[in-house]
Amino acid sequence: MKIVLAGIGGQGVVYATKILSQAGLLRGEKVMASENHGMSQRGGSVMSHLKIGGSEAPLIRRGTADLLVGFDRTETMRNLTFVRASGNVFVNSTNGLDSSLSERLQELNIAVHAINAEACAKELGSPAVTNLIVLGFAPAHNEFGLSLDDLKSAVRALGPAKAVELNLKALDVGAKAAR
Repeated sequence: MKIVLAGIGGQGVVYATKILSQAGLLRGEKVMASENHGMSQRGGSVMSHLKIGGSEAPLIRRGTADLLVGFDRTETMRNLTFVRASGNVFVNSTNGLDSSLSERLQELNIAVHAINAEACAKELGSPAVTNLIVLGFAPAHNEFGLSLDDLKSAVRALGPAKAVELNLKALDVGAKAAR
């Protein structure tokens, strides 16, 4: 499974990559990840490539990713070229992606699943868990390849202990929104 994660500095792209990597490892899968931090300290682009289930090369070629997980709408659109035909996009957005992309996404049979994760995180009282809400949202769609339980096990394994309860709650909020 080839996954590209995209966002901006401070959105937890690297932590989300660690969660997905750990989930794959706990399932006994081979995992390879590569991160590009860019200007992450100043709110710049952050992207990571993650392969679960075997590969010797860390990077994902354009047009070959099974999934794109986007924590920022603009960064998600910027990284759409990585998604293969019949791939899936999970995005933190109030209204999906730009309507000008709809026709091309339909031609390529790319499914876009949007959640307003920022609003959900504010309801939880913690904007910092927006990334986990998006991750919790994704497994409800069969194309994701990891279960909510896989992600919860990874959160427990990685900690930090003081954040585990809130992070698990954030995953549940995302899963509930998908239902």
